[in-house]
Amino acid sequence: MRCLRATMCSGVLAASLILTMDLQIATAGSATNGPLLGRTPTVVAQRADDTSSSTQGSGRELPPGGMAIEDLLLQKGTITMDEWIQIRAEQEYRAADQSRRLDSIEDWKYKTELLPILRDKVNFGLNALQFLYGHLDAHVPEGRSQDSFSVRRSELIFWGKISDYIPRWHALFEMQSTGLTNNTPTSGASTPTSATFFRETYIDVRPVQSWAPNLNMIRLGIFRMPFGIFTETSGGLRDVISSPYLTSVGGGGGPGQNAKGTGGAIDFIQERDYFVDVRGKIANRLEYVVGVMNNNNFQANGLVSTTSGLGGANQPKAYYTRVRLCGNDVSFVSVTTIQGESNNAGTLINGRGKGAFDRYAIDFRYASKILPGFMAQGEYWQGHDGANATVVGTAANGACQVTAVCGGSGAPGMHRRTWYVLAKYLITDGPLQNFEPTFMYEQFDPNTSMSNDLYTRTIVGLTYYFENFPPKVQSKLQFNYEFRHHSGLGTGPGTPAFDSRSDPFAQNAFFVQFQVRFM
Repeated sequence: MRCLRATMCSGVLAASLILTMDLQIATAGSATNGPLLGRTPTVVAQRADDTSSSTQGSGRELPPGGMAIEDLLLQKGTITMDEWIQIRAEQEYRAADQSRRLDSIEDWKYKTELLPILRDKVNFGLNALQFLYGHLDAHVPEGRSQDSFSVRRSELIFWGKISDYIPRWHALFEMQSTGLTNNTPTSGASTPTSATFFRETYIDVRPVQSWAPNLNMIRLGIFRMPFGIFTETSGGLRDVISSPYLTSVGGGGGPGQNAKGTGGAIDFIQERDYFVDVRGKIANRLEYVVGVMNNNNFQANGLVSTTSGLGGANQPKAYYTRVRLCGNDVSFVSVTTIQGESNNAGTLINGRGKGAFDRYAIDFRYASKILPGFMAQGEYWQGHDGANATVVGTAANGACQVTAVCGGSGAPGMHRRTWYVLAKYLITDGPLQNFEPTFMYEQFDPNTSMSNDLYTRTIVGLTYYFENFPPKVQSKLQFNYEFRHHSGLGTGPGTPAFDSRSDPFAQNAFFVQFQVRFM
């Protein structure tokens, strides 16, 4: 009977030790977020002395301060030496991993502390400073080179927060936009009429705090078009060097405008305009923008009379709306429409005629969680331009197609279409870390009722990031090679002659650009 009680006591003691060990191991495992051989060891109170001479069941003096559970289990013979070594190795690995994680967090914290936060009434930064080298294969006039150096952008940005009711004011200054600009005259030839120093300036107003984010803010001013992807993206954050044909194509030393609407410079969507719109987000998924725009280039500000308030900026208005369904923070699909009228007199936009004006678009962006670093996006746009479309600097007045009476090109109204797809992959480790290969393909059809006038372009690029904390900080070097093709100016009687050798949109190009951005 005494032996039975001794046996039972030993069993209870062993069970208690094992239960205590499991509870402590489970607690330590939950704190360190990971299993170890099915269990995570507890934190060592004090490392045991040399255990190489320990054997199963042998006695050993406890070091000062106590010992870890695995040492006690080894001493009691509950675990083997191999198991003890595995536990200790895992402990050392976890300690080193935790130290590495803490170092990474401290490094991230140090870098983010250097970034300004939108909390002060006045902040300023460098939106984009870009130095560009370009080589164009097209034939150039005597005395000119196919190679060029230029400062593509030199932009300073200022912004701030006045109060909760005015959460942001914004001003962007372009140091290269101080030149004079022609506008389309009503007769004769135009002369430079306006000079601008700023590129963007707007005010956000949040009239009722409780309505946000369903009705988040009202925005007033001059800023990037609030629809699409490229037009709304700052030049300092774009993935390729050239702007898409969506915003501008044609001209530039190539064939001029013609009665088929396929020649000259065409600004299908202007990048900036005067706007008043309302913005909000519903159910944290559906973003919307609804507003009205002046439907003229932002430089028309210099043409407004200081007394009457009328002038070149007083164009027929256009109304727009965009609805964007967000899959997550960076993936979405959007639908946009613009409806209104256009005028070819006093305009600062190329390729617009007089008459009905509309644009329809769908765009998407996908950022993969399965393949981190991969992103794809695309846009599809189509719309109508009125009759007698013209280019800035050429007299035009009205929709008639008799150039002797109304000037312009004499082109009928036309339907235009353009689209592109872009994909990139940022390499985040290995010998090619911080390199980002990029691919883009696009088309622009200036007149869908006519063949042999299509613009196409394929861009193959490689970007290296010295710093990459968008949208605040980016320092990068970009290489782009563009395979360009322009079919011609159309078909049928009266089609102008076309010489692809003098058309830069029919010749390949190579660009290298270095950029610094800090906000």
